Amino acid sequence: MAAQRTSYAELGGWTPYEDTPSVLRWGLRARWVLAHPLQRVVFQTFTVGEVLLGVAGLAALGISAYRQDTIISGTVTQIPLIGTFATAARNSPLTFLFGIPFERRIFYHMKSAVLSNFFAILHGYIALTSGTADKPENYTRKWSGIGGGVCSAFLFLFSLPPIRRKVFDLFYSAHWVFFTAYIVFLMFHSAKLVMVGIGLWVADVAIRSTYTSMFQPAKGAIRHIEGTDIVEVSMEGVKYLPGQYAFIAIPEIGSFQWHPISFSTAPCEGTVARFCIRCGGDWGERLLALAKDSKPGQQHKVLVDGAYGNTSIDIDSDKYKHFLFVAGGIGITPMRSIATAIAEQGRRGRSVQLLETHWSVRDGVATAVPMSAEHGLTMYRTGGGELEPIVGGFAHKVKNGRIDVNEVVREFKEKVEKTEGKVKVAVLFCGPGAMFTPLRLACKEHSSSFVSFDLHTETFEF
Repeated sequence: MAAQRTSYAELGGWTPYEDTPSVLRWGLRARWVLAHPLQRVVFQTFTVGEVLLGVAGLAALGISAYRQDTIISGTVTQIPLIGTFATAARNSPLTFLFGIPFERRIFYHMKSAVLSNFFAILHGYIALTSGTADKPENYTRKWSGIGGGVCSAFLFLFSLPPIRRKVFDLFYSAHWVFFTAYIVFLMFHSAKLVMVGIGLWVADVAIRSTYTSMFQPAKGAIRHIEGTDIVEVSMEGVKYLPGQYAFIAIPEIGSFQWHPISFSTAPCEGTVARFCIRCGGDWGERLLALAKDSKPGQQHKVLVDGAYGNTSIDIDSDKYKHFLFVAGGIGITPMRSIATAIAEQGRRGRSVQLLETHWSVRDGVATAVPMSAEHGLTMYRTGGGELEPIVGGFAHKVKNGRIDVNEVVREFKEKVEKTEGKVKVAVLFCGPGAMFTPLRLACKEHSSSFVSFDLHTETFEF
């Protein structure tokens, strides 16, 4: 959870890792030094660390298949299950140690669950073919294993993208029901090792539930932005850092429906934190209806769990002086938050030599997220009609058609090549998955021994 100072004006000049208590800054530096080699992309989107984990998983699968031993295969099955529970924890030690962003944590959560299911199928096959499952003393383990398998199948079914993205309420409710039953079956199955992961998850739920109920504000204003399908939720007193997100729930439309939403503001802008939410799906439609019925300034009960999130590159140190932000649609919100903070740090003495923001946006959305001249904004119109060249009181560049990210990166490289010495560029992206692959390829293509593009990404495809 975020630790935020009372006022940025108290600081005077900028210092690296200023949002981290001074006694912990050495640990943060060490984390980035140790984690950086593991985060280098070596194949498609996979990093060195992920490839090493994949090799370890294949080795474990090979050992289980070769030995045909029930105890060994059962132990191997529990290892990725620990990862499944650990990555479900929002205050995960993995997030702190390696700076794993939200979408990558979800990626690990899903892949760990799939891997454990493969191992569980192999474990069940070995137990049945060896006759171990039919022994009288293993009766409870046999049927608890079958029950756990049924729960896993339903968890997988209700987690498929068409259900998860279009009927989120069904996905969320089913996840809780079958997840709880799955834990019960694991206990009857004597899966003791996996209790480590379950313990981490239970501790996380207890900590954040206590923190949310005792320290987080519970009221906020909900406003529909005319001419769009976007709702703004604003609250005072929320503690967060630039680029982070929080899980929010609005009891009037569902007390148990928590959704991850990025902050669109930066802490340096004042005490009011804002979320801009593009309303899609059943929950979003109810939120939009509530906002349209709300009176100006009307307060609603809004529950906040967070803030959470890290960038996967070290933007809080003096490592980077050049920043390139790329966003698609409402993905501008975390990018605006970070860009605003970096620009403000530049006014307090941080060396920021070049900062640009490139935003691919349809009509209407541009008026929902206020931008300023310090963001170095270029907008790309992808919908019909015209985008106004004046948004937020300043003139910005407007181009028709889809953004060519390869051209954006190439032109940025030409600008920074004029700088003496080696240059590291922090590239931060948030948007649809279709924009990610060409941007990743462009960063790889245009990196050289003198200019390197380090990429942090967030996508909408939860």
